[in-house]
Amino acid sequence: MNPIDIIKALPTAKDESILAEQRLIPAELDHPEREKRRKLPFDNMHNFRELGGFKSATGLCVKWGMVYRADKISGLSDQDQLYLERLKLRKIVDFRSDEERSESPHSILATSNIIIEALPITVDAAQIEKVTARLQQEDVTAEDMAQFLIEANREMIERFAPVYKQWFHSLLDDSSYPQVFHCTAGKDRTGLAAALLLRILGVSADDVMNDYLATNTFTRERIERIVHHINEMTMHQVNEDVVRVLFKVQSRFLNEAYKSIDEHYGNFASFVEIGLGFGEAECGRLRELLLEPAAGI
Repeated sequence: MNPIDIIKALPTAKDESILAEQRLIPAELDHPEREKRRKLPFDNMHNFRELGGFKSATGLCVKWGMVYRADKISGLSDQDQLYLERLKLRKIVDFRSDEERSESPHSILATSNIIIEALPITVDAAQIEKVTARLQQEDVTAEDMAQFLIEANREMIERFAPVYKQWFHSLLDDSSYPQVFHCTAGKDRTGLAAALLLRILGVSADDVMNDYLATNTFTRERIERIVHHINEMTMHQVNEDVVRVLFKVQSRFLNEAYKSIDEHYGNFASFVEIGLGFGEAECGRLRELLLEPAAGI
């Protein structure tokens, strides 16, 4: 069994979990409590979290309960599906490839009215056969895997800016909210999408990077479980440091995307205007939809 098949075979949580109605929703809490609950409590999603609360350069904050980022929305427990409905989502935006969607289809209630929009970003790091081949190379190192992901982040800018452009223009329609956007692990394609969105909203570079790196904190237990399971199933034949690099993020991954933006567009502002087709009017509209005065102002 190859490492990816082993990961797919990891047992999922049972349905005897916390009832959906007992799970907290950050946007419904008092403001001081929201930040502590940024990661939402799903049984079978490990990186589903809020993008509300980040402060912009103008002193406004990203609205809570409007935009979420996540890993794959598949294999959900019954209570997960009910909890997802409690978020009152109007749209799910899926950056996964056709193959990924076929292998792991969305699991939402049959009665759900959530619209699912596929916007595939098919970078090499998202292609199962290429990831598997890289993991199974006897001489592969953690740095080799890091370079693989660095290349993926450049590829997302160089080949898939039109997909991000399509997504950003859909965000100008208030019927798109609340929404969650996701890929498989919720860290690379989704991580870049979140970073671009927060930067356009005027969130500081430090806060954008902190959100990007938060994947490592929120999925640490899951990653170690994967490493342990692969070690058991392969008799320690797969380099566990390589696996950890694959499932984590590093600041240099996102910074490489920024570097590619500078190389191809000159600077971030030009990328927003030319690459994403977002002029002052579009940026203003997005901020109008997603920013609000900070609590207490």
